[in-house]
Amino acid sequence: MRVGQAIHHGRGTKLRCSGTETMEQWKDKVAVVTGASSGIGRAVAAKLAEEGMRVVAVARRREKLQELANQYKGRIYPLPCDITNDQELVNLFKNIEEKIGPCHVLVNNAGAAYKASLLESNLKDWRYMFDLNVIALGVATQEAISLMKKNQIDSGYVINISSIASLGIPGKEWTERYVYNATKHAVRIITEGARMELAQQKSGIKISTICPGVVESEIFDVGGWCNVYKENPYLPASAIAGAVVTLLSSPCSTHIAEIVVRPLGEQIYC
Repeated sequence: MRVGQAIHHGRGTKLRCSGTETMEQWKDKVAVVTGASSGIGRAVAAKLAEEGMRVVAVARRREKLQELANQYKGRIYPLPCDITNDQELVNLFKNIEEKIGPCHVLVNNAGAAYKASLLESNLKDWRYMFDLNVIALGVATQEAISLMKKNQIDSGYVINISSIASLGIPGKEWTERYVYNATKHAVRIITEGARMELAQQKSGIKISTICPGVVESEIFDVGGWCNVYKENPYLPASAIAGAVVTLLSSPCSTHIAEIVVRPLGEQIYC
């Protein structure tokens, strides 16, 4: 048996730790990536497919997902879903298990970042950001980990894409970011809480957070932050896909709980 090779027990797998794990251990395993139609999610889905995983690309825009699937035939499965609909999201994971296979990796990437004044903004924007950035992430995490346990996958991984917005409180020049920042603070806290619960259960399933700085993405244009790229250095989405691979390639006995990835020279505090 090669170093780091998976030991198979029925549908479940348990990785033999060697301290020199690589992405080979995930070959042909199922990864679910939300928000996969553009930006970070698209880059992550493409990278995991290139690394040999079978990737379920999830988003609302069917045509964008199909474009991605056409590029990676047999590796990317496009499954449109409105993940803010709890039942639709639960059904999604059931369909994945039945038709593609049990989920080994979940990347919770889908998110929204609207400008939202605390005192004057439309509360619909508040609700949508919390529904997408926090509640949907929580439902997906519960479903994925539940299925990992059901299928005896003690080496699964959940990766939550947060933001440097989760690292502090905006200054007076960023007052319209407070609601978005609040959702990303919640992501970090929820992730750490889940990590602690898994540790108490002596589970081998890992959960981590990636906090990117400014990344080239549609999220800023959609949210009304069109000047972000003009005023700040930014990362390509592939940089965050690389961080996902870093986490998945870490030794079984090592848990990198959080990664912060910034473009060189970035001066945004949070």
